[in-house]
Amino acid sequence: MKKKILSALGKIEKDNAVKIIYAIESGSRMWGFASEDSDYDIRFIYISRPDFYLSVSKRRDCIDFTDKENDLDFSGWDLKKALGLLYKSNMSLYEWLSSPIVYRTSPEIERFRKLSHSFLDLKALIYSYIHLSRHNYEVYIRNRNSVRLKKYLYILRTILACAFMEKRNCPPGITIPELLPFAEDSYVRDFLLKIIEVKKQGELKTDRPDLRINSWIEHNIEHYMALAEALPEKHADISVLDKFFCSSVLDYYNELAESEL
Repeated sequence: MKKKILSALGKIEKDNAVKIIYAIESGSRMWGFASEDSDYDIRFIYISRPDFYLSVSKRRDCIDFTDKENDLDFSGWDLKKALGLLYKSNMSLYEWLSSPIVYRTSPEIERFRKLSHSFLDLKALIYSYIHLSRHNYEVYIRNRNSVRLKKYLYILRTILACAFMEKRNCPPGITIPELLPFAEDSYVRDFLLKIIEVKKQGELKTDRPDLRINSWIEHNIEHYMALAEALPEKHADISVLDKFFCSSVLDYYNELAESEL
């Protein structure tokens, strides 16, 4: 499958006249609980040609492509968009940077990763995770007589990511083995492992809600909302990102110029 993914990435580059500097696996395969029939969620960051950025008209700053035959879903962000999201400590972007399954990397993304350390805003990142937890809980679990167990999996993962950040003061681990030690309640830990085991065998069934787990979720949502509120806001110098962006685009321009000689 990796050969098909790399081939598709090459086609995306050619069809869109871009340079992909980073490509990873996201979703359940990245988190470590994919089932046999899970599709592949490939996410990537790319640099566009200089004329793209110099155009007067507004251009689309993302690329989406689906290969239904091979269950491949591709979605990528232009470097300028990715840097804007880095400035806001975007949750998805930090997860991409920590993915254990990497299909394409580059010197540019290594410099990008170093920038991510200095621009990390734990307040914004914890808010993102706990807001996602609260949304999923309110919509899919709270006051329901039956629930899809997969929703518990996503809620518990995001809460444990908050626990990771609270204890380590850095972006959270991505895989379940990295997050599991932060499930200090053995009942929660066993419940999560049970759901993961069933998830790996196929789609999770619908069942009655677990009231003890619900209580744990509600307590932790309240706790991490309060924690995020108490953390100071971080103010970073966006000019650093501007310089990185300009140098990356110029390097790509020189690379293109040399290839045309």
